[in-house]
Amino acid sequence: MNTAWQTRSLAIALGVAVLASARGVAQSPARFGLGAGVTAPVGGYRSGKNLGYHLGLLVDVRIPASVLGFRVDGAFNEVGYSGNSTKEDIWLLNANAVLRVPTGRTVVPYAIGGFGIYNSHRTLFLSNNASTDPGFNVGGGLRFERHDVTSFVEARYHKVSGERGIRIVPITFGILF
Repeated sequence: MNTAWQTRSLAIALGVAVLASARGVAQSPARFGLGAGVTAPVGGYRSGKNLGYHLGLLVDVRIPASVLGFRVDGAFNEVGYSGNSTKEDIWLLNANAVLRVPTGRTVVPYAIGGFGIYNSHRTLFLSNNASTDPGFNVGGGLRFERHDVTSFVEARYHKVSGERGIRIVPITFGILF
């Protein structure tokens, strides 16, 4: 057999395999994602604190032919204190329900809310102050759905039980793939 013919055949076979794999991923109900943005302390928790930032990972699960979906996300938030170098680190793990508005268009509004566990850690002078507490979140956003990649922007209010009274609103820009 001709070497050029074998090379073309192999290239075509690899191309078909890649396309089939990409199509399978696009139709999968579970997608992974990354998010990042600004974290705003709110309410009484805002006193003496600056805007912070957050980074997160998520798994988004859609139920085929339904407006309902689920999302599990974990994130790291850091909020700084005004006038000194103290920072509060807030780790969270949330399980959420997602309700999409079926628009039939590229831009899809959605509501999101759920419960989770929050671990906050603050270092003050020589002491470490850590707490793990339950909490909830509720919010909404817009998804921009394009073929295999979906981007989103959202804002959620998080309220954490416990003596610290943590209340934050992360504004997240993210991508699902």
